[in-house]
This record gives sequence, structure tokens and C-alpha cells, in this order.
Amino acid sequence: MPAGPQERREGGRSLRPRGILAQRGEDGIRVIVMAGGRGSRLGFVEKPALRVCGRPLIEAALAAASELGEPLLCTSGSTPLTEELYCGRVRCLRGSGDYVSDLALSLEAAGTPALVLPADMPFIDRAVPELRAFVGLATRSRAEVVTLNACRGGRCWQTGISLFRAPAGEWEDIFISWRPALLDVDTAEDLEEATALCGTMGEGGRGTGRTSA
Repeated sequence: MPAGPQERREGGRSLRPRGILAQRGEDGIRVIVMAGGRGSRLGFVEKPALRVCGRPLIEAALAAASELGEPLLCTSGSTPLTEELYCGRVRCLRGSGDYVSDLALSLEAAGTPALVLPADMPFIDRAVPELRAFVGLATRSRAEVVTLNACRGGRCWQTGISLFRAPAGEWEDIFISWRPALLDVDTAEDLEEATALCGTMGEGGRGTGRTSA
């Protein structure tokens, strides 16, 4: 079984946190929202501006980021509508569209510690308590970079959510059981699943309707 949101795996052991993040601003954490991708698996659509359940995808990430700390939105030439709609509201940084180089640029601009969120999770604002718990665990890690992995149906994968205590260094994984709040929209199938969840999401992103396990 994967570790739950209250546990961190290290050397085969599960470690429970001694606490979680307090409310916005107490720890001064920066939150980087990566929104400069090309959306190639969705036919090169501007994914952050794609409307799911009546709102652009990016709005869920920005809502979560604003609750957790100080947001920095990283865009690119592939996301002009996102820039037009949101760069007057939050601090923005334009990258090249290459994820690795844009992440490095964003970490340099924001400083560390920094939480990195993807822009393509339509319900991530329903998972703020889990994100706070993740950051609480990650800040106690000895690793400089800690990434959140979701596990579903016997398969685990990186969610695109990471805590950087430094721009580079030792890496550690934290595992959590998948829930609808962690759904990311990469393909047409993902978009169909997200659309089916509209109106069914409950507190914590667990969903009030049925989802596949």
C-alpha cells in the first residue's frame, strides 16, 4: 500500500509528520505554477486556458497557490491567453516553454523553499489540506527536492507537485493514494474524466460520485 498523506517513506520506514503548514504567509513559502507547456497531447491547445467545469484549468492552481503562499506564474509564448488574463493579477515570469529550463528560471526568480504546482489539475484547489501536509513532510526531509507521487490501480507516477528546498540536490519521493483532486488533464481521455466529475467533487477532492480505482 502506498503511504498516505500523513506519512513519508524513507529507507523502508513510514515517518509521521509533527505538524503541517499554518495559514498563508506564516512561513513565507513561494508557490510556482508551471503554465508554459505546449499541450501537445491535446492537439497543442493552450491548456491552462482550457475550460473544465466552467472555469479555466489555471484557476484551480492559482486558487490553491494563493491559499498556500505567494504565487509565481510561469508562462511561455505558447500560453498568450493565460498571460493576458492572469498576469495582471499575479506575478508572472515568461519562460521558453521548455519545462526543465523554465523550472530553473522560476526557482531562481522565486527563491526557495518553493512549492511547484502544475497548471492542468482542474480540482487541485480541493486538495489544499493534503498539499499543506505534503509540504510539512517535505520541509522535514533531508532531501533538497521532494516530489509527490500518486498511486492508483497498482501504478504510481509523479504528479508534477514538488517542494524545492534548494534548486538541486538529493531527491526523495512521497506517495499518496490517488483521488480526483489530483487528476491532471494531459489527454482527451483525461479531459473526458474531468468533465464527468463536474458537480460531483466533495471536500478534499475525494468526489461524491463513482470514479475508477
